[in-house]
Amino acid sequence: MFTTRYFRFAVTFAGLLLCMPFVVSAQRLGADLASPTVTAFLKTLPLKQGQMYTLSDKDTERFIDLAAEIHINVFEALDCTFRYIKPLNIRIQVMGSELRKLQKRYDLGGERVLAILSVDKLNYLETGANLVSGQSDLDIYLTSPTETYIEIGTAIYDAHFGFRKMSPLLFDQAFGVMVKKLVITTPLERLVLFEPGKGAIFVKAIPKPKRWNLNLVRKL
Repeated sequence: MFTTRYFRFAVTFAGLLLCMPFVVSAQRLGADLASPTVTAFLKTLPLKQGQMYTLSDKDTERFIDLAAEIHINVFEALDCTFRYIKPLNIRIQVMGSELRKLQKRYDLGGERVLAILSVDKLNYLETGANLVSGQSDLDIYLTSPTETYIEIGTAIYDAHFGFRKMSPLLFDQAFGVMVKKLVITTPLERLVLFEPGKGAIFVKAIPKPKRWNLNLVRKL
């Protein structure tokens, strides 16, 4: 009896150990833990101080594939990128056309993430050091102004919007985005990554932020 019970316990425990690597790998890392891995990828690119680097189609695919592999979302990927390139006085550009091509093979985060970043109308985005006057820490350029419902209200985007300041887990001083809710129209202020895979959008004159699960990038 003892031997049988012990054997069953040993088999069950061994099974749990075999499953553990998968469980751990599937956890949401968040930007803090993912940053070293993203930095290692960025070091493979021919980045030069004081210059803008535009990701090629292959660069963009590798970047999105990495985000899927380490279980982070688009905003966490941008956060990690900014942390590395800003102190080096480097700026990176990502083309919207390349992201749209990859949607055939990758889920970039579902409707919520796509709506916030306006990927369907994205011309290009830039992040990193402000190399010339007028640049922000995150600049997003659309082919035309647009309106999108983002659950907290209807977001009204200028053709150029973004965040003037970024720091770890914080996209701050938003510009070019208004949120229409019931009878008021008020500016978006900031996005905070308050937990791995979770973000909170703060809107002026609305007392409570809208907290969201921001879905991970994943292969289809």
